[in-house]
Amino acid sequence: MDEPMPMSDEDLRRALGALGREIAYPGTPSMSPAVVARLTSERSAGRRPPLPGAALWSRRRVVVLVAVGVLAALALAAAARLAIGSIQIRVQPGVTPSASLPPVEPKALGEPLSPEAAIAQAGFAPAMPAGPTPDEAYLVDSGFGDPGLLFAWRRSQTYPALPGTGHGMLLLALQGDAGFVVKTVDRFDELRRATVAGRRAFWIPVPHVFSVSTEAGTETFSVTGNVLIWQAADGITYRLETTLGRADAITLAESFS
Repeated sequence: MDEPMPMSDEDLRRALGALGREIAYPGTPSMSPAVVARLTSERSAGRRPPLPGAALWSRRRVVVLVAVGVLAALALAAAARLAIGSIQIRVQPGVTPSASLPPVEPKALGEPLSPEAAIAQAGFAPAMPAGPTPDEAYLVDSGFGDPGLLFAWRRSQTYPALPGTGHGMLLLALQGDAGFVVKTVDRFDELRRATVAGRRAFWIPVPHVFSVSTEAGTETFSVTGNVLIWQAADGITYRLETTLGRADAITLAESFS
């Protein structure tokens, strides 16, 4: 049985860092004048707490509780945003593919090329799975200086059609860590633990939303196929969309050469 994907220390570090950059902290007024005025008033009236340490602990306890509450809120927010290589995965309750969103259509991201031409233009050669070679390839201009590659296999006996498309399998290969690809799922437990060649991976077997940001704008698609995401040892991030089940998809991913 698939197990929900827990957050690793690295996922938490990345998510907290990203969250910290996004939070607009309100200005904090100076509290010194009010505190000095109160202490002066208590001394003048001869009212000092019988146990000053207890009063101090009460104030410290409030600060500690507030700090714990903030950390808990940050942890919950971090759990809603993960990243693996160039792909961000967000959890947003209520987000499911709508009828108005098309399935992933490679031609929306560029003109079809031969795999050889696309690789030459991208300037890097990703690994390819064993079996049939891709029928088409597309250069995905990320707008971050590192183009990606999208390979498409037409539906066949080896790769049955992805729902609503004429493609049997799609493979996205991305360089670097710039998160210009975002996947949004409805619940955190819809992510599943997986490994590819001993490296951390995500398995998403449920419908979700997939967005790609390029210089031309952002394209958003509905995904109803199964998706396996991992980052190889050379730093290239792969997103495999397929009708294969989890075990077969991982076996195929581990055949990449």
